[in-house]
Amino acid sequence: MKTTMSSLSPVRQTAIISAIVAVLSVTFTGTVYLLFFGVDDRFWSALKMAFLIPWAITIPLCFRMSKQRFKLVCITNRLKETQARLRIANKALEQRANYDGMTGLLSRDSFFNQLDKMRLADSSDELTNVLMIVDVDHFKKINDNFGHPMGDQALILLGKAFRKTLRQNDLVGRIGGEEFGIFLPATSAPEGQIIGEIIRHEIEKTIFEPYHNMRHVITVSIGVTAVASHQQRGVLLGNADTALFMAKRRGRNQVVLFEPGMIGKPEPVLKKVRDSEPAMAPTNFFARGI
Repeated sequence: MKTTMSSLSPVRQTAIISAIVAVLSVTFTGTVYLLFFGVDDRFWSALKMAFLIPWAITIPLCFRMSKQRFKLVCITNRLKETQARLRIANKALEQRANYDGMTGLLSRDSFFNQLDKMRLADSSDELTNVLMIVDVDHFKKINDNFGHPMGDQALILLGKAFRKTLRQNDLVGRIGGEEFGIFLPATSAPEGQIIGEIIRHEIEKTIFEPYHNMRHVITVSIGVTAVASHQQRGVLLGNADTALFMAKRRGRNQVVLFEPGMIGKPEPVLKKVRDSEPAMAPTNFFARGI
């Protein structure tokens, strides 16, 4: 393993630096003394002084400097460790923000953000992409009959089925409790409907056993719509949701492709009543003497 000067202890650093200075001092002093005075009675005394004086100067100085440098190295290492822990923590936060913790699929916000980027990146006005909304049929009954942990297990199995069926560049995310969004780039509407059937069949044959040797068949309804870059996200989701509503209305466990004129989910009755009521004119209470 390669060892650097900064990784040594202050004592070793001081010893190495002092020894180097002493050797250089003796060499320089001996050379100069021989050139000017030759070898006489004071030659060896001069070499001794040349050897001892650097030690007396460099030992305290180098020890202090090395100790300070060692502290700086320790602080730097601690900072690097802290930065590494921060990177891990940031990666974990990013993972939690972008992915659903249960299924491992994209989270709602991350799915819609990537959906917008991918559909807007396609400058063509042709309907060459597909959006799906997948909803689990009678999911509330799974939670009510088998408990929420089993419901969570069912969602995890769905996530595995999506990853098994879809391509690497397809988007899939959990956009609601038991609702999933899928975006298929470079896919026509008929192709999207076929892929939807493949997904539906893959989920239907998934083995889900809430209890030992007791299998419950999971089915899904899927709404499919073609996507063009000029269409707003709200319109696309409305079309896919309308197709999904039609799939539910036709008996569930099927794939429906959106078509113009298709009837969507009706508005709540109370909202229709409020919208149809005429606005009441303001009453002048003071004019009536109240």
